[in-house]
Amino acid sequence: MADTVTRALQVLNEALALDAEAITRLVNLRVECNPGLAAHQTIQVGAYDGIAKIGVLGLINGVVGDSPTGVIGAKGRIDNNTGAFTEVRAFVDLRIEKVDVIA
Repeated sequence: MADTVTRALQVLNEALALDAEAITRLVNLRVECNPGLAAHQTIQVGAYDGIAKIGVLGLINGVVGDSPTGVIGAKGRIDNNTGAFTEVRAFVDLRIEKVDVIA
C-alpha cells in the first residue's frame, strides 16, 4: 500500500487529468485566514500584500505532510505578472524534488 503522500499525489493527478482547468483554478484560489491558522506548523499559508491567505494545496500539505515547507507541490506554467498558474501540469512529491518546480 502506498504512503499517504503518494496516494494524495495519485488522486490529485487523476483529478488534474480529468479537469485541468478546474484544478488549476482551485490551486490558484486563496482565502484570507486568521493568525492562528497562519501559525500552524504544517499548513502552508502565504502573505499577500500583508494579508495571510491559505490555498487548497497548503491545506492538503497540512493534512498529509510533516514538513513546514510542504511535501506536495505543483508544476506548470505561471503568469509572470500575477504569479498564478495558467496551467498546472502535475503535482509532485517535494520529498524527491525538494522544491516547487514552476516551468
